[in-house]
Amino acid sequence: MPILLNETEKTIELTGACSVEEAEQLKSWLLMNPGFLIQSEACEYMHTAVIQCLIAAQPTWKTWPKPPHLRKALQTIFAHKAEGSLENWPKQGHH
Repeated sequence: MPILLNETEKTIELTGACSVEEAEQLKSWLLMNPGFLIQSEACEYMHTAVIQCLIAAQPTWKTWPKPPHLRKALQTIFAHKAEGSLENWPKQGHH
């Protein structure tokens, strides 16, 4: 399953391709677990419905996806919501 609720780590893990079918479950978990961090280093794709759920919930991010285009887009949207402020933000000029 591309999304996993990890109650021990208090994270919502996004992996592989998160399609439109995962959006409703993600929305539910985000509403029920507002303090959980988003862990997404293993995520390769997010449907816009998934991104919209994340924008609505404004969760804090523990890790970012590895694909540069996805990472950059999400970091632009959620820069203020990264765990440890901007410590996970890439240095200027590095991709």
